[in-house]
Amino acid sequence: MNEISSILAICGACISFYIGAGFATMQEVVQYEASYGSRFLIVILVAAAIYLYTNISFATNGNRLKLNRGGDIYGVYCGVFGEKIGKCAAMFFDYFSAFFCFMSFVVMCGGANSTLTQQWGAPFGVGAVTLTVLVVVTVVFGLQGIVNALSKIGPIIIAMILLVSVVTSVTGWGNFTGNLTKIDQGTYADVMQQVGGGNPLASGASYGGFVILWFAAFLSELGAKNKLKDVNIGMLLSAIFIFFAAGVCCVALIGHIDATAAADIPALVLAEQISPVVAVAFAIIICAGIYTSATPLLWTAVRKLADEGTVKYKAITVLAGAVGCGIACFVPYKELINVLYGLNGYLGFVLVFAMVAYDLRTKMSLKHGVENETAGIDR
Repeated sequence: MNEISSILAICGACISFYIGAGFATMQEVVQYEASYGSRFLIVILVAAAIYLYTNISFATNGNRLKLNRGGDIYGVYCGVFGEKIGKCAAMFFDYFSAFFCFMSFVVMCGGANSTLTQQWGAPFGVGAVTLTVLVVVTVVFGLQGIVNALSKIGPIIIAMILLVSVVTSVTGWGNFTGNLTKIDQGTYADVMQQVGGGNPLASGASYGGFVILWFAAFLSELGAKNKLKDVNIGMLLSAIFIFFAAGVCCVALIGHIDATAAADIPALVLAEQISPVVAVAFAIIICAGIYTSATPLLWTAVRKLADEGTVKYKAITVLAGAVGCGIACFVPYKELINVLYGLNGYLGFVLVFAMVAYDLRTKMSLKHGVENETAGIDR
C-alpha cells in the first residue's frame, strides 16, 4: 500500500469508527451540541481539541514503544502515578475501556433497531440481529480486515451526512436564529436530553472524552503497525471532516428543532424534509455508520480477552456479539446514549491528565537523551 493509499485508508477508518449510531442518527449531536443552542460551537471546539491531542498521543506512543497490544497504552500513561497506583489504574482503564467498548457495541445494536423500526417498520430486534451477524463476521478477520472494510465506507457516510445537513441547513436557515433563542430559553428542555448539565465546556469534555477509550487501543495498535506519519495525517484529515460535519449538522438540526428535538433518529427527520427517497437512502447510510463503529468496538472488547486468529478469539467474538444483541433488545436507545456516553466521557477525560503528564515527562527525557521505553507497561 503506497503512502497516499495508507493515509486515506486510515482517515476513512477513523471517520467510520467515530461516526457510529450516535453521530449517524444525529442523536448524540443533539444531546452534546445542538442542545446548547448559541453555544454549540464551544462544545465542538473542545471536543475537537481533545480528539486531536489524544489520538496523536496514542499513535505516537504506540509507534515509539511498538506495543504488541493497543490496550497496553494504559499502562504507559498510568505509570506516572507510580508503580502500585499506576498498575491498578492501568488495569482499571484497560478493563473498563474493554467493557465500555462492548457496551458501546450494544448502543450500536440499539441504533440499528431504532433505525429499521422507524424507517421500515421492521419488527424490533431485526436490526440488532442483522448488525450483530455482519459485525461478528468482520471482527473474526482481525484488525487489518476491519481497517480495509471501514476505510471504504467512511467517506461515503460523511458525504451523505453533509449532503442532507447542507440542504436542510438551507431550508431551515430562516428559523435558525429564532430557534437558537428558543433553545437558550429552555423551550425544548423537557424533550431534548442534554449531556453536561448546561455547561458547554463539560459537554465538550465529555464528548471528546468518550471517544478517548474508543480510540486508545485502536490508534495505539495502528500506530505500532504502520508508519506514524501516515497514521497522524490520516487522523488529522478525519478530524477536519468529522467536526466540520458536526457543525453543519447542528445548523440543520437547530433550523428544524421543532421536529428534531424529540425524535429518536433526528437524521431521518431531516432526510424526510428533502424527500422520502432521500430518507430511505439515508437510513441505509445510518445502518452503514452503525456497522463501521460497531465493528472496531466489538474488536476492542474481544481483543482484551484473546489474541487474534485463535479459537478462543473467534468463540468470544460470537458469544459477545450474541450477548450484546440481547441487551440492546431490552434497553431503550436514547437512555443508553445519554447515560453510557456521558459517564465514559468524564472517566475518559480523567485519563487525559495522566496522558499530559506522561507526554511532558517523555518529551523532557527525550530532550535530555534519557528514555525509558518500558516504564509503566505491564508485560
